[in-house]
Amino acid sequence: MKEFIDSHCHIFNIVDIPLYETIQGKVNFNTFSKLFLGTAVPLTGGLYAASKMKEIEKKKDFIKFFERSLEDSIFKFEKHLLELTGDNTDILITPLIIDFDYVKEDEDNFSNLEAQTKRLLNAINKASPELKIKICPFIGFDLRKLILTDGLQQIQNLWATYGFSPKKNTTIKEIKNGSILGIKLYPPMGFNPYPAENKERYLEFYRWCVEKDIPITVHCQEGSYGGSSSKKEIKNFTNPLNWLKLFNDNPDLKNLKINFAHFGGDDGVEDMLDPLKIWVGGIDKNSWTYTIIKLLQKYPNTYSDISAYNYGKDKLNDFSHNLKKVIELDYKGKFKEGEFKLKDKLLWGSDVPMVLSDDSYKGHYKNYFNKFEKVVKSANISDPDKKEFLENLITNNPKEFLNLK
Repeated sequence: MKEFIDSHCHIFNIVDIPLYETIQGKVNFNTFSKLFLGTAVPLTGGLYAASKMKEIEKKKDFIKFFERSLEDSIFKFEKHLLELTGDNTDILITPLIIDFDYVKEDEDNFSNLEAQTKRLLNAINKASPELKIKICPFIGFDLRKLILTDGLQQIQNLWATYGFSPKKNTTIKEIKNGSILGIKLYPPMGFNPYPAENKERYLEFYRWCVEKDIPITVHCQEGSYGGSSSKKEIKNFTNPLNWLKLFNDNPDLKNLKINFAHFGGDDGVEDMLDPLKIWVGGIDKNSWTYTIIKLLQKYPNTYSDISAYNYGKDKLNDFSHNLKKVIELDYKGKFKEGEFKLKDKLLWGSDVPMVLSDDSYKGHYKNYFNKFEKVVKSANISDPDKKEFLENLITNNPKEFLNLK
């Protein structure tokens, strides 16, 4: 491969995470919070300790990721990528920064968004002379800040300081390491991206993104970690129906450039493929993933990454088979919600480090990607179509999303 882009990953460590709030339960950080809540008390009793130690050993790579310096994680990530692609590939990753400001303690500046951003950019700058890959983050933004008098100005100032809009024909080779290419939204942290109240302030933000052609990546699957919101609130905030309503209500935003991260999740894909709904081709049109498909097929600048997927069997579900079926349905033209095909709208993403403790990762990025590649190659489509699908996900589609040549 000549070019390779991971559109969804993270590079942060324990300094960046509001650990105290996580242990308190203000932030549900999935594996991370479970490990700390389960081991923060003394291990008493041989059987109990043995059980906990086995669990910790399974999550070793995940835990060690947060122990490392940012520079060490950068170089380890680069090593894994180069072992997959070889030295002759132009590689770009876009680590997504999450805005934790609304869940941190007021007097604690460690998780402050700008401070977190500076730490990552400083690490990238220090590593750059030795790097063979390009690292261009997305800056996080909690949309609740828009309610503040200077809320929009805050993100506009951050973008003016750190943001980078590539000029036409900019290539991966030409882009500078540390260039911030877009904005990351994480609704589960406690906000609706299109609320009934203060709607105009949110629309002003989206119109600014359209004007500046700023790509947005937004979390869009039910399995989420969040702030102090309830599970019901998190589900409501994250539901892709919010975005469908936004686009339907505001035709002037039809060119908003946005990536609905996770494609509804592997659970969402499974929910969509409902064999009991024979009368509609075995597709549940009320599922999250199908709602995302509506957005992808109808609007020109909408995308969806397939990060954090389990490319193997988990309990009774075979997510590999589900994804294969989605590919086949797309090439057969079974999704009919608009003029665009999924093959031109899906992006490759890993969600490192969140996948490090998953069995399908098995300690190596190459193993994880090869399982995804195996799914594509097993699809009942022509060999040229398989090649096209892979090239689109890892190169062509993300370049369109990121405004690169």
